[in-house]
Amino acid sequence: MKETNLTSRRGFLRSSLCLAGAASLGVAVTGKASAASRHKMLFAHTFTSASEQYVVTGIDLFKELAEKYSDGALLVDVHEGGKLGGQTELPQKVQYGAVQACHVSMQNFTPYAEVYNLLDLPYLFPSTSVFNRFLSSKEFEASRFGTDPLKKGLKILPGMWTNTGFRVLCTSKRSNRPIRLLNDLKGIKLRVTNSKVEQQTFSLTPASPVSVNWAETYQAMQQGAVDALNVGLGPLTANRIHEVVGHASRTKLSFNAHVAMVSRKWYEKLPEAVQHAIDRAAAECWEYQKREQDTADERMWKDWEAAGIQVTDLTEDEHAQWVDAIGHQRPEWDSWKNRYGADLYEQILAYVKQAAA
Repeated sequence: MKETNLTSRRGFLRSSLCLAGAASLGVAVTGKASAASRHKMLFAHTFTSASEQYVVTGIDLFKELAEKYSDGALLVDVHEGGKLGGQTELPQKVQYGAVQACHVSMQNFTPYAEVYNLLDLPYLFPSTSVFNRFLSSKEFEASRFGTDPLKKGLKILPGMWTNTGFRVLCTSKRSNRPIRLLNDLKGIKLRVTNSKVEQQTFSLTPASPVSVNWAETYQAMQQGAVDALNVGLGPLTANRIHEVVGHASRTKLSFNAHVAMVSRKWYEKLPEAVQHAIDRAAAECWEYQKREQDTADERMWKDWEAAGIQVTDLTEDEHAQWVDAIGHQRPEWDSWKNRYGADLYEQILAYVKQAAA
């Protein structure tokens, strides 16, 4: 998911003042744990406790572990449901100190670290396991994926990835169009986000890309303003958009993953023991997230099929046709690689080749 409309500086500062007041009130009512904690982390995100069964963030587990490993020196104050802002503005609030940590989709993080656009290139990773291993690798952390955000005052928390897996290409019940081949997209109005990479991806197909805000997507699919979309299984189910889906194709084109970050300035002022507690908690959440997301995905696919949604897996030949037509190796992507980091792109290819061997 990629949201639109960053707040204005004036509006942002106004909301930041409100946040500061809310944070102080929140700390005041948290009781003994708060009173004993010398350091506070206001952690904002847009999912909810109810959506955790579909999109496993592991944020509540992170809170529990970080507080435990810090021996109570750290209080993690979690605010869910977008109460402190949408995904496009939360990293900015971390930069300005209104909150200390946040969690957003990698697409929504690209305005703050353009290099993350590379991870959205179609068919760059052959499987979820290879992508997950790359996120966990020292190569990832030491690369511009880790260092570029630092220049913007944002420190990535390795482990807090919330990878909901490959995006699913879905068509509405209204359109009643199964998708197996590129030509099946002819005449299809396909909802895209503000991601330039996603827009370019589907401009290489016969579909007609249409930019639609996430909040308006259910109605757009239901009423025929768009016929299709390409989003992760978890977000589609959590937001009940699957109710208007008739067909789902597992094209394995790109991932719907998220990233968590903390304020670099705030983090570096913490005692070393509290830093270690945060890092350890984040790392341990990764195994939990992968395991629980796999379980959630298995359950959701069963629910989709029980609801009458026709699920399609491409054959090897069909998959190869998609890769040949729109994959990251095509010359249409050369300028994008140069813009976001041709050397890093080559490093990713080398890693993928080695991991897949």
